[in-house]
Amino acid sequence: MIKLIKAYYFLLIGVICILSGCVTVQMPQYLKDKNPYNQEFYVNYDKTLKATIQALEKSGWKVTKQTNPMVFESDAANAPAAPNQVLLFTNIRQNAMLFGSCYRTLNVLVKENKEKTDVEIRYYGVFSTVFKNFEDYKNDALVNKIFAQIEKIVKTP
Repeated sequence: MIKLIKAYYFLLIGVICILSGCVTVQMPQYLKDKNPYNQEFYVNYDKTLKATIQALEKSGWKVTKQTNPMVFESDAANAPAAPNQVLLFTNIRQNAMLFGSCYRTLNVLVKENKEKTDVEIRYYGVFSTVFKNFEDYKNDALVNKIFAQIEKIVKTP
């Protein structure tokens, strides 16, 4: 009986080791607009940009790079030039799980549009297992939380 329990114990440890092996995930820096989230803020561009960076940091996302979106957006180069616009890249966050790891990142486009500012958030997540990577471009709860934080920050005097 004890030998049988030990055999199951080693079998369980072996299965866990196999399923939790190392896998390399390539995370893109620039995210295509497969499921962009958009919101308008009737506040000037500078205040919205500052509020967006603060909201990201309060939600645990560090802005790693700021660049002109025309570098990545081919249709933005053909469109009429917005007076002010910036593309923010965030860090890649990793959460280890029992059968794999979850990697997530955000791109945020802040664009001046006359008397308002448009904010677009793009989410990308990968759940990586030994056998397959599962990609996701939607995270409504996270994005709504960030938009709510931006709204709260821009409304405070």
